[in-house]
Amino acid sequence: MKILVVSPRWFIGDIVNYRYMFPLGLAYIAAVLKKDGYDVDVLNLNHYPGPVDSIIKSVLSRKQYDHVLTGGISTFLNQIKAVVTAVRKINPDINIIVGGGVVSSEPELIYDYLKPTYGIIGEGEKTVSELIACLAKKEPVHNVQGLIYRDPHGICIKTSPRLPIANIDLIPYPDFDAFEFDKYLDHMHPSDQYSYDLFDQPRAYPIICSRSCPYLCTFCFHPLGNKYRQRSLGSIMAELRQNVPRYKINIVGIYDELFSNDRKRLLEFCDEMQAFTKTLPWDCRWGCQMRVDRVDDELLARMKASGCYTISYGFESYSLSVLKSMKKHIMPEQIKRAVDLTLKNEISIQGNFIFGDVAETRTTARTTLDFWKKHVEAGIILSFINPYPGTEIYQKLVERGVIKNKIDFISNHIFDIFNISEKMSNNEFGRLWFEVMKARILNRIYAGHYALRAGENGTVSIKVTCPHCHNEIEYHNYYVLSRKVLFLMFYCRACRRRFYVGSKIYRLVSFLLVVFAAVMPGFAYELFKRIWSFLKNHDPRFKDKGLLGRLSDNN
Repeated sequence: MKILVVSPRWFIGDIVNYRYMFPLGLAYIAAVLKKDGYDVDVLNLNHYPGPVDSIIKSVLSRKQYDHVLTGGISTFLNQIKAVVTAVRKINPDINIIVGGGVVSSEPELIYDYLKPTYGIIGEGEKTVSELIACLAKKEPVHNVQGLIYRDPHGICIKTSPRLPIANIDLIPYPDFDAFEFDKYLDHMHPSDQYSYDLFDQPRAYPIICSRSCPYLCTFCFHPLGNKYRQRSLGSIMAELRQNVPRYKINIVGIYDELFSNDRKRLLEFCDEMQAFTKTLPWDCRWGCQMRVDRVDDELLARMKASGCYTISYGFESYSLSVLKSMKKHIMPEQIKRAVDLTLKNEISIQGNFIFGDVAETRTTARTTLDFWKKHVEAGIILSFINPYPGTEIYQKLVERGVIKNKIDFISNHIFDIFNISEKMSNNEFGRLWFEVMKARILNRIYAGHYALRAGENGTVSIKVTCPHCHNEIEYHNYYVLSRKVLFLMFYCRACRRRFYVGSKIYRLVSFLLVVFAAVMPGFAYELFKRIWSFLKNHDPRFKDKGLLGRLSDNN
Protein backbone atom coordinates (compact mmCIF):
# COMPACT_ATOMS: atom_id res chain seq x y z
CA MET A 1 0.00 0.00 0.00
CA LYS A 2 1.67 3.23 -1.23
CA ILE A 3 0.46 6.56 0.14
CA LEU A 4 1.31 10.15 -0.80
CA VAL A 5 0.68 12.88 1.77
CA VAL A 6 0.49 16.36 0.21
CA SER A 7 0.92 19.51 2.28
CA PRO A 8 -0.91 22.38 0.51
CA ARG A 9 0.76 25.71 0.04
CA TRP A 10 0.34 28.26 2.79
CA PHE A 11 -0.12 31.00 0.19
CA ILE A 12 -1.58 31.35 -3.30
CA GLY A 13 1.14 31.49 -5.95
CA ASP A 14 3.81 29.48 -7.74
CA ILE A 15 6.96 30.46 -5.86
CA VAL A 16 8.89 28.80 -3.05
CA ASN A 17 8.11 30.44 0.28
CA TYR A 18 9.21 29.14 3.66
CA ARG A 19 7.08 31.56 5.67
CA TYR A 20 4.41 29.06 6.59
CA MET A 21 3.22 27.35 9.72
CA PHE A 22 4.50 23.80 9.84
CA PRO A 23 1.64 21.32 9.06
CA LEU A 24 1.67 19.39 12.33
CA GLY A 25 -1.67 17.72 11.65
CA LEU A 26 -0.46 16.08 8.44
CA ALA A 27 2.88 15.22 10.09
CA TYR A 28 0.98 13.28 12.77
CA ILE A 29 -1.00 11.45 10.07
CA ALA A 30 2.18 10.52 8.17
CA ALA A 31 3.75 9.21 11.39
CA VAL A 32 0.72 7.04 12.19
CA LEU A 33 0.64 5.54 8.69
CA LYS A 34 4.35 4.75 8.80
CA LYS A 35 3.88 3.13 12.20
CA ASP A 36 1.17 0.99 10.60
CA GLY A 37 3.77 -0.26 8.13
CA TYR A 38 2.72 1.53 4.96
CA ASP A 39 4.99 3.01 2.29
CA VAL A 40 4.45 6.75 2.84
CA ASP A 41 5.91 9.65 0.85
CA VAL A 42 5.32 13.35 1.53
CA LEU A 43 5.17 16.29 -0.86
CA ASN A 44 5.51 19.67 0.86
CA LEU A 45 4.34 22.05 -1.86
CA ASN A 46 5.68 25.08 0.02
CA HIS A 47 9.22 24.00 -0.93
CA TYR A 48 8.77 23.66 -4.69
CA PRO A 49 8.23 26.29 -7.41
CA GLY A 50 5.76 26.08 -10.26
CA PRO A 51 2.07 25.32 -10.73
CA VAL A 52 0.59 22.81 -8.29
CA ASP A 53 -0.69 20.50 -11.03
CA SER A 54 2.75 20.32 -12.68
CA ILE A 55 4.49 19.42 -9.42
CA ILE A 56 1.92 16.78 -8.50
CA LYS A 57 2.00 15.32 -12.03
CA SER A 58 5.76 14.95 -11.77
CA VAL A 59 5.51 13.16 -8.42
CA LEU A 60 2.66 10.84 -9.47
CA SER A 61 4.50 9.89 -12.66
CA ARG A 62 7.46 8.52 -10.70
CA LYS A 63 5.53 6.13 -8.47
CA GLN A 64 2.19 4.36 -8.43
CA TYR A 65 0.26 5.47 -5.34
CA ASP A 66 -2.90 3.89 -3.98
CA HIS A 67 -4.00 6.90 -1.91
CA VAL A 68 -3.31 10.64 -1.73
CA LEU A 69 -3.97 12.40 1.59
CA THR A 70 -4.21 16.15 2.11
CA GLY A 71 -6.09 18.66 4.24
CA GLY A 72 -5.91 21.69 6.47
CA ILE A 73 -8.05 24.42 7.96
CA SER A 74 -10.87 26.38 6.31
CA THR A 75 -8.68 29.34 5.38
CA PHE A 76 -6.81 27.07 2.96
CA LEU A 77 -9.82 25.78 1.04
CA ASN A 78 -8.54 27.15 -2.29
CA GLN A 79 -5.11 25.59 -1.83
CA ILE A 80 -6.62 22.24 -0.83
CA LYS A 81 -8.97 22.42 -3.82
CA ALA A 82 -5.95 22.93 -6.10
CA VAL A 83 -4.36 19.73 -4.75
CA VAL A 84 -7.54 17.63 -5.08
CA THR A 85 -8.26 18.95 -8.59
CA ALA A 86 -4.71 18.27 -9.77
CA VAL A 87 -4.65 14.71 -8.42
CA ARG A 88 -8.09 13.89 -9.84
CA LYS A 89 -7.12 15.28 -13.26
CA ILE A 90 -3.89 13.28 -13.40
CA ASN A 91 -5.31 10.03 -12.01
CA PRO A 92 -9.13 9.88 -11.86
CA ASP A 93 -9.09 6.49 -10.16
CA ILE A 94 -6.82 7.20 -7.22
CA ASN A 95 -8.33 7.43 -3.73
CA ILE A 96 -8.18 10.98 -2.36
CA ILE A 97 -8.60 11.48 1.38
CA VAL A 98 -9.10 14.98 2.81
CA GLY A 99 -9.16 15.92 6.51
CA GLY A 100 -8.64 18.78 8.89
CA GLY A 101 -10.81 21.65 10.04
CA VAL A 102 -11.89 22.41 6.47
CA VAL A 103 -13.90 19.17 6.45
CA SER A 104 -14.81 19.00 10.14
CA SER A 105 -16.43 22.45 10.17
CA GLU A 106 -18.78 21.78 7.23
CA PRO A 107 -18.56 18.05 6.33
CA GLU A 108 -21.30 17.65 3.69
CA LEU A 109 -20.68 21.05 2.10
CA ILE A 110 -16.92 20.64 1.74
CA TYR A 111 -17.13 16.99 0.73
CA ASP A 112 -19.52 17.85 -2.11
CA TYR A 113 -17.34 20.79 -3.16
CA LEU A 114 -13.94 19.09 -3.11
CA LYS A 115 -15.23 15.69 -4.24
CA PRO A 116 -12.57 13.54 -2.60
CA THR A 117 -13.11 9.82 -2.22
CA TYR A 118 -13.23 10.09 1.57
CA GLY A 119 -13.43 12.94 4.07
CA ILE A 120 -12.15 12.71 7.65
CA ILE A 121 -14.29 14.42 10.30
CA GLY A 122 -12.62 15.37 13.58
CA GLU A 123 -9.44 13.86 14.98
CA GLY A 124 -7.80 11.99 12.12
CA GLU A 125 -5.19 9.55 13.39
CA LYS A 126 -7.42 6.57 14.26
CA THR A 127 -9.87 7.26 11.44
CA VAL A 128 -7.17 7.28 8.76
CA SER A 129 -5.50 4.19 10.25
CA GLU A 130 -8.75 2.21 10.24
CA LEU A 131 -9.78 3.50 6.81
CA ILE A 132 -6.53 2.50 5.12
CA ALA A 133 -6.62 -0.89 6.86
CA CYS A 134 -10.13 -1.53 5.49
CA LEU A 135 -9.12 -0.45 2.00
CA ALA A 136 -5.99 -2.62 2.10
CA LYS A 137 -8.12 -5.66 3.00
CA LYS A 138 -10.87 -4.59 0.57
CA GLU A 139 -13.35 -4.52 3.41
CA PRO A 140 -16.36 -2.14 3.70
CA VAL A 141 -15.68 1.13 5.48
CA HIS A 142 -19.13 1.85 6.94
CA ASN A 143 -17.98 0.93 10.45
CA VAL A 144 -15.08 3.41 10.39
CA GLN A 145 -16.15 6.27 12.64
CA GLY A 146 -15.58 9.91 11.66
CA LEU A 147 -15.88 9.33 7.91
CA ILE A 148 -17.84 10.85 5.04
CA TYR A 149 -18.00 9.18 1.62
CA ARG A 150 -20.34 8.04 -1.15
CA ASP A 151 -21.55 4.47 -1.41
CA PRO A 152 -21.62 2.60 -4.76
CA HIS A 153 -25.07 4.09 -5.44
CA GLY A 154 -23.78 7.67 -5.05
CA ILE A 155 -25.49 8.25 -1.71
CA CYS A 156 -23.51 10.41 0.73
CA ILE A 157 -22.78 8.49 3.93
CA LYS A 158 -21.60 10.07 7.16
CA THR A 159 -20.59 7.48 9.74
CA SER A 160 -21.01 7.89 13.50
CA PRO A 161 -18.75 10.47 15.17
CA ARG A 162 -15.43 9.30 16.52
CA LEU A 163 -14.74 9.78 20.21
CA PRO A 164 -11.61 11.82 20.92
CA ILE A 165 -8.44 9.82 21.53
CA ALA A 166 -8.29 9.50 25.32
CA ASN A 167 -4.56 8.83 25.74
CA ILE A 168 -2.78 11.11 23.29
CA ASP A 169 0.59 9.94 24.62
CA LEU A 170 0.09 6.88 22.41
CA ILE A 171 0.16 8.93 19.20
CA PRO A 172 3.66 8.83 17.63
CA TYR A 173 5.63 12.04 17.31
CA PRO A 174 5.02 13.99 14.09
CA ASP A 175 7.10 12.89 11.10
CA PHE A 176 9.17 16.06 10.69
CA ASP A 177 11.80 14.64 8.34
CA ALA A 178 9.28 13.62 5.68
CA PHE A 179 8.20 17.26 5.37
CA GLU A 180 11.82 18.45 4.89
CA PHE A 181 11.93 20.05 8.31
CA ASP A 182 15.67 20.73 8.08
CA LYS A 183 15.15 22.72 4.90
CA TYR A 184 12.33 24.62 6.60
CA LEU A 185 14.55 25.47 9.58
CA ASP A 186 17.52 26.45 7.42
CA HIS A 187 15.41 29.05 5.62
CA MET A 188 13.90 30.70 8.70
CA HIS A 189 14.41 34.42 9.21
CA PRO A 190 13.54 36.56 12.25
CA SER A 191 11.27 38.62 10.01
CA ASP A 192 9.13 35.57 9.17
CA GLN A 193 6.95 35.73 12.29
CA TYR A 194 6.61 38.18 15.15
CA SER A 195 8.08 35.75 17.67
CA TYR A 196 11.16 34.80 15.66
CA ASP A 197 12.96 38.11 16.19
CA LEU A 198 14.41 36.77 19.43
CA PHE A 199 17.31 35.32 17.40
CA ASP A 200 19.07 36.32 14.17
CA GLN A 201 19.02 32.66 13.13
CA PRO A 202 15.75 31.29 14.55
CA ARG A 203 15.08 27.55 14.49
CA ALA A 204 11.55 27.09 15.81
CA TYR A 205 10.08 23.75 16.82
CA PRO A 206 6.27 23.38 16.97
CA ILE A 207 4.83 21.07 19.59
CA ILE A 208 1.33 20.18 20.79
CA CYS A 209 1.12 19.34 24.50
CA SER A 210 -2.67 19.12 24.75
CA ARG A 211 -5.61 18.93 22.41
CA SER A 212 -8.76 21.02 22.12
CA CYS A 213 -10.10 23.42 24.74
CA PRO A 214 -12.81 23.15 27.42
CA TYR A 215 -14.24 26.56 26.50
CA LEU A 216 -16.70 27.31 23.70
CA CYS A 217 -16.03 30.90 22.64
CA THR A 218 -18.40 32.01 19.91
CA PHE A 219 -15.59 32.80 17.44
CA CYS A 220 -13.65 29.54 17.97
CA PHE A 221 -13.97 26.16 16.32
CA HIS A 222 -12.16 23.11 17.68
CA PRO A 223 -11.41 20.72 14.78
CA LEU A 224 -10.29 17.98 17.20
CA GLY A 225 -13.50 18.09 19.21
CA ASN A 226 -14.39 19.80 22.47
CA LYS A 227 -12.86 17.33 24.92
CA TYR A 228 -9.68 18.78 26.43
CA ARG A 229 -6.86 16.24 26.82
CA GLN A 230 -3.28 16.67 27.98
CA ARG A 231 -0.12 14.76 27.16
CA SER A 232 1.93 13.63 30.11
CA LEU A 233 5.00 15.70 30.95
CA GLY A 234 7.07 12.60 30.35
CA SER A 235 5.83 12.37 26.77
CA ILE A 236 6.35 16.09 26.13
CA MET A 237 9.87 16.19 27.50
CA ALA A 238 10.86 12.96 25.73
CA GLU A 239 9.91 14.56 22.41
CA LEU A 240 11.82 17.73 23.21
CA ARG A 241 14.90 15.86 24.45
CA GLN A 242 14.92 13.88 21.23
CA ASN A 243 14.29 16.64 18.71
CA VAL A 244 15.62 19.91 20.15
CA PRO A 245 19.27 18.71 20.00
CA ARG A 246 18.65 16.84 16.75
CA TYR A 247 17.45 19.94 14.88
CA LYS A 248 19.43 22.49 16.93
CA ILE A 249 16.22 24.21 18.02
CA ASN A 250 16.38 27.56 19.83
CA ILE A 251 12.63 28.35 19.98
CA VAL A 252 9.98 25.91 21.21
CA GLY A 253 6.52 27.02 20.13
CA ILE A 254 3.71 25.36 22.09
CA TYR A 255 0.76 25.33 19.71
CA ASP A 256 -1.89 24.31 22.26
CA GLU A 257 -5.15 26.21 22.18
CA LEU A 258 -4.86 26.23 25.98
CA PHE A 259 -1.61 25.41 27.74
CA SER A 260 -2.31 26.80 31.20
CA ASN A 261 -5.40 24.95 32.39
CA ASP A 262 -3.47 23.08 35.10
CA ARG A 263 -1.24 25.38 37.17
CA LYS A 264 0.60 22.55 38.94
CA ARG A 265 1.41 20.87 35.63
CA LEU A 266 2.65 24.15 34.16
CA LEU A 267 4.97 24.73 37.11
CA GLU A 268 6.33 21.20 36.73
CA PHE A 269 6.87 21.87 33.02
CA CYS A 270 8.84 25.01 33.90
CA ASP A 271 11.12 22.98 36.18
CA GLU A 272 11.62 20.34 33.48
CA MET A 273 12.34 22.92 30.76
CA GLN A 274 14.76 24.87 32.94
CA ALA A 275 16.72 21.70 33.72
CA PHE A 276 16.66 20.54 30.10
CA THR A 277 17.75 23.80 28.46
CA LYS A 278 20.70 24.05 30.85
CA THR A 279 22.08 20.92 29.17
CA LEU A 280 22.12 22.61 25.75
CA PRO A 281 25.22 24.46 24.50
CA TRP A 282 23.01 27.20 23.05
CA ASP A 283 20.17 29.42 24.26
CA CYS A 284 16.69 27.91 23.87
CA ARG A 285 13.43 29.69 24.78
CA TRP A 286 9.76 28.84 24.61
CA GLY A 287 6.35 30.46 24.22
CA CYS A 288 2.72 29.44 24.69
CA GLN A 289 -0.92 30.51 24.81
CA MET A 290 -2.64 31.25 28.13
CA ARG A 291 -5.89 32.52 29.55
CA VAL A 292 -5.79 35.73 31.56
CA ASP A 293 -7.66 34.10 34.46
CA ARG A 294 -4.85 31.57 34.91
CA VAL A 295 -1.88 33.90 35.52
CA ASP A 296 -0.29 35.21 38.69
CA ASP A 297 3.01 36.84 39.53
CA GLU A 298 4.66 33.73 40.90
CA LEU A 299 3.69 31.65 37.88
CA LEU A 300 4.95 34.22 35.39
CA ALA A 301 8.23 34.58 37.27
CA ARG A 302 8.74 30.81 37.13
CA MET A 303 7.89 30.76 33.44
CA LYS A 304 10.35 33.57 32.75
CA ALA A 305 13.12 31.80 34.69
CA SER A 306 12.54 28.62 32.68
CA GLY A 307 12.94 30.40 29.34
CA CYS A 308 9.42 31.58 28.48
CA TYR A 309 9.82 34.74 26.43
CA THR A 310 6.38 35.25 24.89
CA ILE A 311 2.76 34.55 25.83
CA SER A 312 -0.25 34.79 23.54
CA TYR A 313 -3.42 35.87 25.36
CA GLY A 314 -7.00 35.85 24.14
CA PHE A 315 -8.03 39.33 25.28
CA GLU A 316 -10.66 39.96 22.57
CA SER A 317 -12.46 42.86 24.30
CA TYR A 318 -12.30 45.03 27.41
CA SER A 319 -16.10 45.31 27.58
CA LEU A 320 -17.75 42.96 30.07
CA SER A 321 -20.94 42.69 28.00
CA VAL A 322 -18.96 41.74 24.87
CA LEU A 323 -16.84 39.23 26.80
CA LYS A 324 -20.05 37.63 28.07
CA SER A 325 -21.49 37.59 24.57
CA MET A 326 -18.33 35.88 23.30
CA LYS A 327 -18.58 33.30 26.14
CA LYS A 328 -15.00 34.12 27.14
CA HIS A 329 -15.60 33.56 30.88
CA ILE A 330 -13.06 36.23 31.82
CA MET A 331 -13.32 39.71 33.37
CA PRO A 332 -11.84 43.01 32.17
CA GLU A 333 -9.85 43.40 35.39
CA GLN A 334 -8.24 40.02 34.71
CA ILE A 335 -7.04 41.34 31.36
CA LYS A 336 -5.46 44.37 33.02
CA ARG A 337 -3.83 42.19 35.68
CA ALA A 338 -2.39 39.84 33.04
CA VAL A 339 -1.01 42.78 31.06
CA ASP A 340 0.57 44.41 34.09
CA LEU A 341 2.13 41.21 35.45
CA THR A 342 3.41 40.00 32.10
CA LEU A 343 5.12 43.31 31.36
CA LYS A 344 6.50 43.38 34.90
CA ASN A 345 8.13 39.99 34.31
CA GLU A 346 9.51 41.16 30.93
CA ILE A 347 7.68 38.55 28.90
CA SER A 348 6.39 39.58 25.50
CA ILE A 349 2.66 39.92 25.03
CA GLN A 350 0.91 38.78 21.89
CA GLY A 351 -2.76 39.61 22.16
CA ASN A 352 -5.66 40.92 20.11
CA PHE A 353 -8.70 43.03 20.66
CA ILE A 354 -11.19 41.91 18.02
CA PHE A 355 -14.03 44.36 17.43
CA GLY A 356 -17.47 43.72 15.98
CA ASP A 357 -19.04 40.98 18.11
CA VAL A 358 -22.81 40.62 17.89
CA ALA A 359 -23.12 42.58 21.15
CA GLU A 360 -20.67 45.33 20.08
CA THR A 361 -21.86 48.94 20.31
CA ARG A 362 -20.06 52.26 19.96
CA THR A 363 -19.92 52.36 23.77
CA THR A 364 -18.43 48.88 24.22
CA ALA A 365 -15.90 49.54 21.46
CA ARG A 366 -14.91 52.85 23.08
CA THR A 367 -14.35 51.02 26.37
CA THR A 368 -11.89 48.68 24.65
CA LEU A 369 -10.18 51.45 22.70
CA ASP A 370 -9.78 53.61 25.81
CA PHE A 371 -8.07 50.75 27.65
CA TRP A 372 -5.86 50.05 24.63
CA LYS A 373 -4.72 53.66 24.39
CA LYS A 374 -3.87 53.76 28.12
CA HIS A 375 -1.86 50.53 27.74
CA VAL A 376 -0.43 51.00 24.27
CA GLU A 377 2.98 49.87 25.60
CA ALA A 378 1.52 46.35 25.84
CA GLY A 379 1.53 46.15 22.04
CA ILE A 380 -1.95 44.62 21.75
CA ILE A 381 -3.10 44.24 18.14
CA LEU A 382 -6.42 45.76 17.01
CA SER A 383 -8.49 43.85 14.46
CA PHE A 384 -12.02 42.69 13.69
CA ILE A 385 -13.76 39.44 14.45
CA ASN A 386 -13.98 36.86 11.65
CA PRO A 387 -16.84 34.35 11.31
CA TYR A 388 -14.82 31.20 10.63
CA PRO A 389 -16.78 28.08 9.56
CA GLY A 390 -17.94 25.94 12.44
CA THR A 391 -18.15 28.84 14.89
CA GLU A 392 -21.29 30.12 16.55
CA ILE A 393 -21.07 33.53 14.90
CA TYR A 394 -20.66 31.87 11.49
CA GLN A 395 -23.89 29.96 12.05
CA LYS A 396 -25.65 33.17 13.09
CA LEU A 397 -24.59 34.94 9.89
CA VAL A 398 -25.81 32.00 7.83
CA GLU A 399 -29.17 32.09 9.65
CA ARG A 400 -29.42 35.86 9.18
CA GLY A 401 -28.70 35.53 5.47
CA VAL A 402 -25.53 37.61 5.64
CA ILE A 403 -23.62 34.58 4.33
CA LYS A 404 -25.70 33.46 1.37
CA ASN A 405 -23.24 31.20 -0.43
CA LYS A 406 -21.03 29.28 2.00
CA ILE A 407 -18.50 28.09 -0.57
CA ASP A 408 -18.11 31.56 -2.04
CA PHE A 409 -17.68 32.96 1.46
CA ILE A 410 -15.01 30.43 2.49
CA SER A 411 -13.21 30.63 -0.86
CA ASN A 412 -13.27 34.38 -1.41
CA HIS A 413 -14.52 36.33 1.61
CA ILE A 414 -13.40 34.53 4.75
CA PHE A 415 -11.02 37.41 5.56
CA ASP A 416 -13.50 40.19 4.75
CA ILE A 417 -14.64 42.52 7.51
CA PHE A 418 -18.34 42.02 8.26
CA ASN A 419 -20.75 43.99 10.36
CA ILE A 420 -21.69 41.11 12.64
CA SER A 421 -23.06 43.37 15.36
CA GLU A 422 -26.77 43.19 16.05
CA LYS A 423 -26.70 46.65 17.64
CA MET A 424 -24.78 48.81 15.14
CA SER A 425 -25.92 50.12 11.78
CA ASN A 426 -23.58 49.82 8.82
CA ASN A 427 -22.77 53.51 9.13
CA GLU A 428 -21.93 53.12 12.81
CA PHE A 429 -19.81 50.08 12.03
CA GLY A 430 -17.96 51.98 9.30
CA ARG A 431 -17.24 54.73 11.82
CA LEU A 432 -15.92 52.14 14.26
CA TRP A 433 -13.66 50.77 11.55
CA PHE A 434 -12.27 54.27 11.03
CA GLU A 435 -11.64 54.77 14.76
CA VAL A 436 -9.82 51.44 15.02
CA MET A 437 -7.73 52.12 11.91
CA LYS A 438 -6.86 55.61 13.16
CA ALA A 439 -5.81 54.31 16.57
CA ARG A 440 -3.77 51.53 15.01
CA ILE A 441 -1.88 53.97 12.77
CA LEU A 442 -1.50 57.05 14.97
CA ASN A 443 -1.01 55.50 18.41
CA ARG A 444 1.63 52.90 17.63
CA ILE A 445 4.91 53.26 19.48
CA TYR A 446 7.59 53.86 16.86
CA ALA A 447 11.35 53.79 17.31
CA GLY A 448 12.67 57.27 16.76
CA HIS A 449 15.82 56.29 14.90
CA TYR A 450 17.01 53.25 12.97
CA ALA A 451 19.78 52.41 10.52
CA LEU A 452 19.79 49.80 7.76
CA ARG A 453 22.70 48.08 6.08
CA ALA A 454 22.80 45.33 3.49
CA GLY A 455 23.25 41.78 4.72
CA GLU A 456 23.74 38.47 2.96
CA ASN A 457 21.39 36.90 0.41
CA GLY A 458 19.22 39.98 0.08
CA THR A 459 18.68 40.50 3.80
CA VAL A 460 19.35 43.61 5.87
CA SER A 461 20.60 44.40 9.34
CA ILE A 462 18.68 46.95 11.39
CA LYS A 463 20.12 48.91 14.28
CA VAL A 464 17.41 50.52 16.36
CA THR A 465 16.94 52.12 19.77
CA CYS A 466 14.05 50.66 21.73
CA PRO A 467 11.54 53.42 22.54
CA HIS A 468 10.67 51.66 25.81
CA CYS A 469 14.00 50.90 27.52
CA HIS A 470 16.27 52.91 25.18
CA ASN A 471 18.66 50.01 24.63
CA GLU A 472 20.25 49.94 21.19
CA ILE A 473 19.60 46.60 19.52
CA GLU A 474 20.88 45.28 16.20
CA TYR A 475 18.75 42.76 14.34
CA HIS A 476 20.28 40.74 11.50
CA ASN A 477 19.03 38.51 8.70
CA TYR A 478 15.80 40.44 8.01
CA TYR A 479 13.90 40.46 4.76
CA VAL A 480 12.14 43.73 3.93
CA LEU A 481 9.85 44.35 0.97
CA SER A 482 10.96 47.94 0.52
CA ARG A 483 13.52 50.11 2.28
CA LYS A 484 11.72 53.29 1.25
CA VAL A 485 8.27 52.19 2.36
CA LEU A 486 9.51 50.29 5.41
CA PHE A 487 7.26 48.96 8.13
CA LEU A 488 8.39 46.35 10.65
CA MET A 489 7.22 45.12 14.04
CA PHE A 490 9.78 44.18 16.70
CA TYR A 491 10.04 42.96 20.23
CA CYS A 492 12.92 44.51 22.13
CA ARG A 493 15.47 41.82 22.98
CA ALA A 494 16.15 43.60 26.27
CA CYS A 495 12.76 44.57 27.74
CA ARG A 496 10.62 42.29 25.48
CA ARG A 497 8.11 45.04 24.63
CA ARG A 498 6.68 45.54 21.16
CA PHE A 499 7.49 48.55 19.01
CA TYR A 500 7.45 49.49 15.34
CA VAL A 501 9.87 50.83 12.77
CA GLY A 502 8.42 52.87 9.93
CA SER A 503 10.13 54.92 7.23
CA LYS A 504 9.17 58.57 6.75
CA ILE A 505 7.36 57.67 3.54
CA TYR A 506 5.41 54.90 5.24
CA ARG A 507 4.37 57.10 8.14
CA LEU A 508 3.37 59.92 5.78
CA VAL A 509 1.28 57.55 3.67
CA SER A 510 -0.32 56.17 6.84
CA PHE A 511 -1.24 59.66 8.01
CA LEU A 512 -2.69 60.52 4.60
CA LEU A 513 -4.72 57.30 4.72
CA VAL A 514 -6.28 58.47 8.00
CA VAL A 515 -7.13 61.83 6.44
CA PHE A 516 -8.56 60.14 3.35
CA ALA A 517 -10.69 57.82 5.49
CA ALA A 518 -11.95 60.78 7.52
CA VAL A 519 -13.04 62.61 4.36
CA MET A 520 -14.43 59.60 2.48
CA PRO A 521 -15.12 56.95 5.15
CA GLY A 522 -17.47 54.77 3.09
CA PHE A 523 -15.20 54.51 0.07
CA ALA A 524 -12.10 54.03 2.23
CA TYR A 525 -13.81 51.27 4.19
CA GLU A 526 -14.77 49.30 1.07
CA LEU A 527 -11.31 49.80 -0.47
CA PHE A 528 -9.57 48.63 2.68
CA LYS A 529 -11.73 45.49 2.89
CA ARG A 530 -10.75 44.50 -0.65
CA ILE A 531 -7.05 45.16 -0.10
CA TRP A 532 -7.03 43.30 3.24
CA SER A 533 -8.79 40.26 1.77
CA PHE A 534 -6.29 40.15 -1.11
CA LEU A 535 -3.28 40.38 1.22
CA LYS A 536 -4.66 37.67 3.51
CA ASN A 537 -4.93 35.31 0.55
CA HIS A 538 -1.67 36.15 -1.21
CA ASP A 539 0.89 37.19 1.40
CA PRO A 540 1.73 34.64 4.12
CA ARG A 541 2.74 37.39 6.56
CA PHE A 542 -0.89 38.49 6.79
CA LYS A 543 -2.08 34.94 7.45
CA ASP A 544 0.41 34.38 10.22
CA LYS A 545 -0.78 34.90 13.77
CA GLY A 546 2.64 34.14 15.07
CA LEU A 547 4.49 31.38 16.74
CA LEU A 548 1.41 29.92 18.33
CA GLY A 549 -0.73 30.10 15.27
CA ARG A 550 -3.88 31.15 17.05
CA LEU A 551 -5.31 27.81 15.99
CA SER A 552 -8.51 28.41 17.90
CA ASP A 553 -9.15 31.53 15.83
CA ASN A 554 -8.23 29.92 12.51
CA ASN A 555 -10.20 26.68 12.88
